[in-house]
Amino acid sequence: MKLPNLFGNFFKKTQEEETNYLSLILTPAEILASIWEFEVENPKIIGFEKRSFTTIDNLVHQAAVTIDKAASLAQSDVSKVTFGLSHFWLENGQLTKETAKILKTLSEDLELEAQAYISLASAINHLLKFEDSITPQAILIGNFEDFCEVHLLEKNQVIETKIAKGKVNSEKLTALISQFKKEDKDLPSRLIFYGKELAGEFKEDAWQNLFQAKNSDIDAQDEKSFEARKREPRPKEYGNLFIHEPKIEFLQDSQLTKAVALSQAQDILGHEPISKAALTNTTKIPKTEQFDFVEGEDVLLTRGAKDPQTEEKISVDKEEEKEQLPIERAHPFEKENYAIEQEAQNKEDVPRENFIEVATTVGWIPKLLNIFKNRPSAKVIAIILGALIVLAIAASFIVGQFLTTADITIKVQSKSLEDDFKTQVIAQNANSSQINGEEITAVTNGVQKAVATGKKKIGQAAKGEATIFNITSTPKTFPKGTVIITNSGLKFTLDEEVEATSAGKPGQPSTIKAHITASEVGPQYNLDLGQQLSFTQFDEYSYWAQNDAPFSGGEEKEVTVVSKDDLDGLSKSLKDTLTEKAKSLLKEKATNKNFDDQALIIKVLKSEFDKKPDEEASLVNLSMEIEASVIVYDQIKLKENLAQSLKDQVPENSQIRAQDIEILDLSTTRNDNSLTLGGKFKALLVPKFNEEELKGKITGKSQKTARSIIKEIQEVTDVEFKYSPNLSITSSIPRNRSKIKFNIEAI
Repeated sequence: MKLPNLFGNFFKKTQEEETNYLSLILTPAEILASIWEFEVENPKIIGFEKRSFTTIDNLVHQAAVTIDKAASLAQSDVSKVTFGLSHFWLENGQLTKETAKILKTLSEDLELEAQAYISLASAINHLLKFEDSITPQAILIGNFEDFCEVHLLEKNQVIETKIAKGKVNSEKLTALISQFKKEDKDLPSRLIFYGKELAGEFKEDAWQNLFQAKNSDIDAQDEKSFEARKREPRPKEYGNLFIHEPKIEFLQDSQLTKAVALSQAQDILGHEPISKAALTNTTKIPKTEQFDFVEGEDVLLTRGAKDPQTEEKISVDKEEEKEQLPIERAHPFEKENYAIEQEAQNKEDVPRENFIEVATTVGWIPKLLNIFKNRPSAKVIAIILGALIVLAIAASFIVGQFLTTADITIKVQSKSLEDDFKTQVIAQNANSSQINGEEITAVTNGVQKAVATGKKKIGQAAKGEATIFNITSTPKTFPKGTVIITNSGLKFTLDEEVEATSAGKPGQPSTIKAHITASEVGPQYNLDLGQQLSFTQFDEYSYWAQNDAPFSGGEEKEVTVVSKDDLDGLSKSLKDTLTEKAKSLLKEKATNKNFDDQALIIKVLKSEFDKKPDEEASLVNLSMEIEASVIVYDQIKLKENLAQSLKDQVPENSQIRAQDIEILDLSTTRNDNSLTLGGKFKALLVPKFNEEELKGKITGKSQKTARSIIKEIQEVTDVEFKYSPNLSITSSIPRNRSKIKFNIEAI
């Protein structure tokens, strides 16, 4: 089934393949978001969240929070979405204009690529067919807060739908189901509930009348008819609606989301998903089929008729069997060719032997004996073999003396030295006391979004007209913005400057009308008439005010806005993500170089939010680009630098080598174009001797003699020899000095 497209190109599928998908279910009061992935062809839910919403205004915000939570559980972000819709959002099975507008707003605000929509009833049909492997026949009942939908499901589609608004009870639901009843047709006896749980109420006494079995009347006056009908099953009618006792089921939220996911999977695959059980099931052949037995047919009459497809299959099977036959059963010419091919294949499979290894071992002797096996003149053969053995030994000796390389490991006692160090790594043009380094950079960019969490009150300020009283004998000017306060602490301000004349007679204050406005929004500023107000800056016994009519216009509501914490948190999160990405790129460039996080400098090249602080929004997006730079160096160069700096501090007969230095502690400080390295190291002092002189002493000597000569050096504790190639006939030291290599190992 190809799901219908929503808005043409707006919901056009991209060529980009995604591994995770979003199914978003909208009921009259809830949002269910599930993120799923393919497991073979079976959708596997990896993240699920459900939230309620109260009005259309906060639907987008709650959807954003729901999807964000599901994505967090799935540890994955998604863009492709399919909507599962309750019939509340549809009219005659199609989107209403208002619903289409809402879905488009959801997709744009949440940056989703909407693929399609499907009604929950159709999605459940997919689920039942997938799980039961048969065409479902059922009545679907979706019960929600103030809405109920009932669907008749037959012939792999929703045949008819009835809806009811407001709370539903057993009587209303019975009336809805009754509308499906036809005189010549029985209703399916399978009832499936989803949405708000009603299954418990379904089993209460109020429902018993619907399912109570009523026996058909038996005509007792007709004795023959009575006796005949007693021997047959007595028909039952359940509430005059069902022939059989209805089976009640309830779909959980997880099953509902899986139903939409299955529909989405079918749209992606291009065919109905196949369950694991169907993929792994193997059908056994009945015995009658194995022996060509068909009940009711004459085998002798039908055996001669050949099915072309069966004929072709038998032919193919014979060809496959022929290829698998052993050589003895193949055609003689094919047998000969097969043997030749096998011999050639066997020759190719045998690994070639190394000439040096063959020449320097006695493994070739059995092969040579095989050549002369069962041949006459054994005396001649023995003479030839003896000569060959002598030649082989001589050749081995020559190879061992001039071609073999001897690696001699000399283990010596050492003394340790620990000290602090401080040096610099310069990106370019380092001097002898510094280390040459290299500055490498990487630029990364990305976009990330976050859910807005700030709250802000917006609305209108109350306005009204008040009378200002002046009981003093002098006129008084009240500037625009002068604060007037009620006895309960509500503040108002003058809309314009007011000139109050002096009192006419003692005890008779002058009056003047003035327009005032509440200092804040909210309905609490809608004052009843006759409220007395006083001036905060002037004597309340000399000047005061009173409203002669009620104040109106004050209202407020709380909205979601982008807070400073939202912006700071999003900025830090994206910067950290891009920094880790940049570090990975830098480490790829800095192969075999020392990389220290303290040597890293991050510069933000661009940071742009699509929302401002306190701006009303459900989501905020940030686009950022950073540049990361690091100075790297070769740690071998550091050890060589330390060995060189200690050259004057070691005895004349000792030495410190780079490979004998261990860095115990290291701290790094980054400047603009250099690093300052500091810490502690440990170095091993090993004896120093003349290698060329030692080579002259052991050249051509046996291994035993060479060991004795080398161990005459006081600090030497052990000597190990390794030859390449390894000769089993000789163990003497090569005469060619260039073939002798020393490895001094400190212990």
